[in-house]
Amino acid sequence: MIAINCRFLTQDLTGVQRFAEEITTHLAQSRDDVRLVAPPGELRHSTLGGRVVEQIGSTTGHRWEQWDLPRLLRRDLGAPLLLSLMNTGPVLYRPQIVTHHDVTYVRHPRTYALGFRLSYRLLSAMTLTRANRIITVSEFSRQEIAAAYRLNPRRISVVPNAAGAEFARTHQEATPPYLLAVASFLPHKNIDRLVHAFETYRARSGTSTVLKLVGSARPAAMAGTNGSPRSADGVEMLGRVDDSRLQDLYAGARGFVFPSLYEGFGVPPLEAQSAGSPVAASDIPPAREVLGHSALFFPPDDEESMIRALATLDTSRTERDRLRDLGFANAARYSWGESTRLVSALLDDAVHAGRHAPATAEVIE
Repeated sequence: MIAINCRFLTQDLTGVQRFAEEITTHLAQSRDDVRLVAPPGELRHSTLGGRVVEQIGSTTGHRWEQWDLPRLLRRDLGAPLLLSLMNTGPVLYRPQIVTHHDVTYVRHPRTYALGFRLSYRLLSAMTLTRANRIITVSEFSRQEIAAAYRLNPRRISVVPNAAGAEFARTHQEATPPYLLAVASFLPHKNIDRLVHAFETYRARSGTSTVLKLVGSARPAAMAGTNGSPRSADGVEMLGRVDDSRLQDLYAGARGFVFPSLYEGFGVPPLEAQSAGSPVAASDIPPAREVLGHSALFFPPDDEESMIRALATLDTSRTERDRLRDLGFANAARYSWGESTRLVSALLDDAVHAGRHAPATAEVIE
């Protein structure tokens, strides 16, 4: 029997939670040996993949994950293999397969409050070095995690994100036209530079196209004060939107802009491509890995290059059509079904290897 840590169902839905929810849903549909366990309290879903989510224990949050979950797995369920699909898992529990999406907190530490950053890095180091296996979402993140924690990269398996089938919509450019960006308003997402670049482009060109921003202010764990990018002419800040609204926004956009300085994967460009929106993206390794030749790339720290990319998306129908066709083909390379197949194979390997096989990840001295 395999237990899946469903603490993610108590949290807001962002990219990390969506990965966990999609993989869990597909595993519940395809395997009969999984049990879904979550903390008490309100859940985003009470079932996934037709399987009831069992709420166990008496605490919530980190206390549940670090104390209740491992204790109850050992006492009541016979210490099964645990699959943790978020960035954390119970430090002292094994056998366990854990997921770690990226090391933004290492590469861009100013994004996070000092106390959170130090405690999170310690927790991650303990969890990752003890895990039977580690999952991450890109080859770039595999190398970054291995370097940050001196782990053998062979202990880390790549399971990519995907765009859900619900994002595949008929593209119909809206009137008046708009460009779209989707990101949390954190320093490494580079939204302030995008706003300034668009403001400059709009002033130079006189375009009537607007820029719509979907995203939320930084949570308490992040550094700095909560807030959004500064307001600018022609920029509409929409805040968080539900999936239905987001799908409509992708499908109506003249183009999608992804200006991030650092990512583990970068799901929004794939979602945009699924909906037929041509993409301009930062020229950073994970974006190149995920998008291949299907996007218009620009250096994220070069505002003039960003302005030229915005102008191309806004004014060149030929380039938009080319990028749209390439985007459809690229998005089709990824699916939650295939990603779940990769996770399922890791689960089978762990089960077949036996619960008492060595469980400490190899650390490179």
